[in-house]
Amino acid sequence: MKQRSAPMYEQWMLLLVLLFTLHATIPEGTVEGCSMLNNDNTEQRGALLADPANAKKVPDVTMQDAVTQCNRSFIIQPDYLAELNQTGSFPDETDKIPLCFIRCYLKTLGILTDDDKVNKDVALALNWATSGETVDECLDEMTGNACEPAYFFTRCIMTRALVDGKSKDSK
Repeated sequence: MKQRSAPMYEQWMLLLVLLFTLHATIPEGTVEGCSMLNNDNTEQRGALLADPANAKKVPDVTMQDAVTQCNRSFIIQPDYLAELNQTGSFPDETDKIPLCFIRCYLKTLGILTDDDKVNKDVALALNWATSGETVDECLDEMTGNACEPAYFFTRCIMTRALVDGKSKDSK
């Protein structure tokens, strides 16, 4: 396994924390849906949401702790996180390790439940998503196997935040 230098690892962790806190600075409701399907499948969305009565509340773990924990199992390069932060997607979406890192990260924070359902209350409480509407619309992106749904969901959330930010800057 390749060893990381401490400054590079710290920069990598900072990029991920910045990535997920970016959403707190974007105004709510300024971008329409990002789904390629662009459908309103309420039943399908409902199946992807955790039951608030049974879902755990905001966990007692920081975003940095989640990064550290998940990086033990799913090591990804800092340039992947930089690309995700700048464009909303990873440079190689066929590489499963970064996708599984995102799944681990969301599960550790409680945004995803053990059965891979989205805990909307936690996502909003952590300012990971800008609105409940954003979460609902990005549920349509949760397709694929294993780690792909978590990544596609994250990609939608990030893309919306980036587009919202650019829209805000051009006004």
